[in-house]
Amino acid sequence: MADITGKDAEEIWIGDVHVANIRQENGHGEKPYLIEGLTGKLLHASADRHAAELWITMHSDDITERELG
Repeated sequence: MADITGKDAEEIWIGDVHVANIRQENGHGEKPYLIEGLTGKLLHASADRHAAELWITMHSDDITERELG
């Protein structure tokens, strides 16, 4: 599930845990979707939104462990 958090960022939740944010990079690039941790650190860049959501799903345990301790 995704919720709008800013003009171009969306919160990604898995269950009741906020895992990451996705935002679309300005301009046209090879990987316009940026995945950021809860601290704002860039975790990954993906070519399309579906790939970004899939990456988060596949790495959600690692992300939450790294971000939340």
